[in-house]
Amino acid sequence: MSEQQPMRFSADDVKAARTTLAQARDGEVLGVVILTDEEVMILDGPEHEQLVPTPWIDAQGEADRALMGRVALRSMASRELVVPAETDESGSKIIKIKAHPGITGPLVLRRTAQKIVSVERTSSNGKDWLFAYLHHEEGRDVVLEEEVSGQGHHVFSVYPEALLGERFEKFLDPTGTALLGTAAKSYTAEAFQAAVPSLPQLKEAVAVSIVSGVARGSDELLNASVYAGPHGVHVLRGTEHDPAGEPVTYSLQEVSSRGLRALPAEVVPA
Repeated sequence: MSEQQPMRFSADDVKAARTTLAQARDGEVLGVVILTDEEVMILDGPEHEQLVPTPWIDAQGEADRALMGRVALRSMASRELVVPAETDESGSKIIKIKAHPGITGPLVLRRTAQKIVSVERTSSNGKDWLFAYLHHEEGRDVVLEEEVSGQGHHVFSVYPEALLGERFEKFLDPTGTALLGTAAKSYTAEAFQAAVPSLPQLKEAVAVSIVSGVARGSDELLNASVYAGPHGVHVLRGTEHDPAGEPVTYSLQEVSSRGLRALPAEVVPA
């Protein structure tokens, strides 16, 4: 495996990121830009491992990814979203991105977040993902959101962190059935595995989501599973873990709208 090259951001890149965050307005979700898998790949640098899934690229199998990137670059160059490749002092080809918040801002912010909360949702429509990159800038807590569809479209938005729970609730509960919160029921790992086939809360789910959170500088990854069904929404948590990190006890709890909105804060380590 080749060594990953470190990400480097120019003063213009940082300025673009701050301009993007500055667009956040209380009570509003502002759309920033929509990019495709191949556009994200070439803009981010094909030598860098992607932070998020690229489902359309993955579906192409053994297709030439370098060619995909060149085609994406040509399309964006025709729209003046990027400047054609130049040659640096070493003779290597580089991609120069026009420094504006609609492109460089999101690309910088997704690599520099203080905290990241993510959801992978599986439904009859396939898989979709939601990523929230949390930033504290000039006394404000702001989120850059990246929603990735199964077709490989990356929709970037920015908003105050106060709206994060509401955004996650809508994604986790697409049918809007989170109405009632009840006490959690506990299971040992063995009892839970035996009970799974007979639990209607799980069998009837129309959307199953894995919510995860991590903070910069921490190796701790917290997660919970959300089962959204026609009669309610249930959250499954590992409440105790063995030395290898595997759950030895679980809790299963029906949650209300308020409970779903609290999940992002629950899975991001303090």
